[in-house]
Amino acid sequence: MELVPGIEPVAEHPAVYIRSLRALVFADLHLGFEEEAAKHGYFLPRVQLKRALKMLEEAFSLYDPDRVIIVGDVKHTFERLTRLEREEVAKLFEYLKQKGVEVKIVKGNHDSYLVVVAKDYDVEVVKGHLEIDGIVFIHGHKQLPEGVKPRIIIMGHEHPSISLKDKVGYVAKAPCFLVGRHEPTGATLIVLPATGVYQTGTTVSTMPETYLSPILRKEVDLHKMKPFVIAEGLGVLEFPELGELEEILAPEEAGGLLGWAGSQRSHLG
Repeated sequence: MELVPGIEPVAEHPAVYIRSLRALVFADLHLGFEEEAAKHGYFLPRVQLKRALKMLEEAFSLYDPDRVIIVGDVKHTFERLTRLEREEVAKLFEYLKQKGVEVKIVKGNHDSYLVVVAKDYDVEVVKGHLEIDGIVFIHGHKQLPEGVKPRIIIMGHEHPSISLKDKVGYVAKAPCFLVGRHEPTGATLIVLPATGVYQTGTTVSTMPETYLSPILRKEVDLHKMKPFVIAEGLGVLEFPELGELEEILAPEEAGGLLGWAGSQRSHLG
């Protein structure tokens, strides 16, 4: 399956492979999240890095990429580089260095001090946006700069997931890609789900006020955005546009750990 011609999901993972660029692309790892959660009384298994490396291992077995592009939020803590973040980011970069690929990161709002580690591994951290052959990579916490005219935009930040309810009230939730049109430029917009296992993110809806990204709040017709849902054991499933799903979309319920985790994404940085 392709999200758009030439861009396909990587198996059942929150990543895409762009054939024309020979590029593996993903976002929102939030390495170090478990350490920050512990400070707030939530003691979690340290699985964020393990999940990311497992995804990469399968991706490299399926493809032969020349480059890896991470669309922001490699690390989690806003205002500093924690011990666990430094350790896990270094392990990620070392893994990619051994694979011999070019690595570029579009700086996300959580990526303060990331360059401290990146410089030791020849990893380029790009502020704002990265453009390659008409494809623009942007984290998504800010609008696209004026004058940029892409044919495709790939962003993270929102961590989209879909919650569906049946007639008896059962709710099923799964991460999803969102694909639609960026109205100001006419470009195709692809929103990536989070790589981090604890970052369930925004429950997609047709209501602009439920989104964090100004791009999704102001620059798309949400009714025409199409979710591609990562269904464990089934692969990635193409769903109808959100406007056709309104009656079965479940509302966001923010409480406990998930509510706290969601609040960690609101800082614009």
